[in-house]
Order: sequence, then structure tokens, then C-alpha cells
Amino acid sequence: MSKIENKILTDLVYEKLKVMIDDGVLTPGQKINKLELSKMLGVSQTPINDALSRLAGEKFLEQRSRQGYFVRAFSDEELVALFEMRGALEGMAIRLCCENATPDQIEELSRCFEGFSFPLNEKTYMDYVHADKNFHEKVIRYSGNSILWELSRTSGYMIKSNMKGLTRPPEETYPEHVAMIQTLKERNGDEAQHLMIQHHLRSRNVFRAKLNRKELNTL
Repeated sequence: MSKIENKILTDLVYEKLKVMIDDGVLTPGQKINKLELSKMLGVSQTPINDALSRLAGEKFLEQRSRQGYFVRAFSDEELVALFEMRGALEGMAIRLCCENATPDQIEELSRCFEGFSFPLNEKTYMDYVHADKNFHEKVIRYSGNSILWELSRTSGYMIKSNMKGLTRPPEETYPEHVAMIQTLKERNGDEAQHLMIQHHLRSRNVFRAKLNRKELNTL
């Protein structure tokens, strides 16, 4: 097999594993079974090893001496930093969205949370999780800033911050999303940016509170 074909296979395996982490098929702390992955994906161990090494370098996985690869579990301190990063980047992204998104793209964003009624059952909860990811990803994509989009893809910060599931309940975040959608419709970049930053800082504060409780317990 040529080097080009090997690279293509590695890229495909890499993307598949990222999706499995994002979808919760591979969970934080879980050991990667390379033989099982090889059988499931129908590829040899070589692209599996190459993809795992790449994901470890990007901090999606950790390699433990003589034990293998494990899905990385991010600490509360790291999650604080990740949500602060999301506030900064997505705050700018939604501001640019107000300036650059086409009417069709704004309409698409406005439909992301249609049809939800509370309380959610198990199925509609998972639908909401998907809608949440879809909305935030499209805000970046429709910002019109290719560097922001590339950074979101290469850093994987959205996947990393969502690996433990939703930080706050849908009943709390739904009205925040609706408010952001309204600012998009109005093309109000200042308010949209403010709402997005606050949206992520509230999630950050969940982990800050956990850290504060840990500190109190050690006193």
C-alpha cells in the first residue's frame, strides 16, 4: 500500500474516532481496544496506531506506559479554561455571523431549537444535545472567518468541553439559545457577542463552583 493510501486511511480512522468520542461511544477514562477497532473499521493496526498517536498528541487521548491508550478525562481546571476559550472564540464568531451570514444561514440557525417542549424525555434530551452541538458549530462556520473555523476543527475544543455531556440542563440553556437566535435575526452583533460570552461563562462557573467546593473540603 502506498504512503498516500496509508495517509488517507489514517485520516479516515482519525475522523471516525473523533466522532466516536464526540458522540459518547468512547467515554472519558475508557481504554482503547485496538483489535476491536481494527475489526470494526475493517483496517489494519497501522492506521489505527497512527490515528491514536495523532489523537494523543492533540490531547483527546492519553498514552499510559505499558497500558495503552485511554480517552482523556479533562479536569475541572481544564474545563474552566475550555469554556473561557469557547466564550472568547464563539463570542466573536456569533458577532461575525450577524455581519456575514446569509439570510438562509440565519434562517437555518433559527430552526436549530424548533419543536422542543419541556420536560424532555430520553429521546428528546438526546435531540437537544445534537441541536446544541449543531447550533454552536454552525455559528462558527457561518461567521465567515476561515481561521476561526479551522481552529475549532484542529483544536477540537468543542468536543473536549462536551465530553462529560451537557454542563447545564436544557431548561436553563434553551432560553439562552433562543435569545441568541433573536439577536442573529436582528443582526445585533454587540448583544449577540455578549449573550454568547455569558452563555459559556455560566457553564464555566459550574466547574469553578466544583473547584471551590474541593478547596473548602481540604481546609
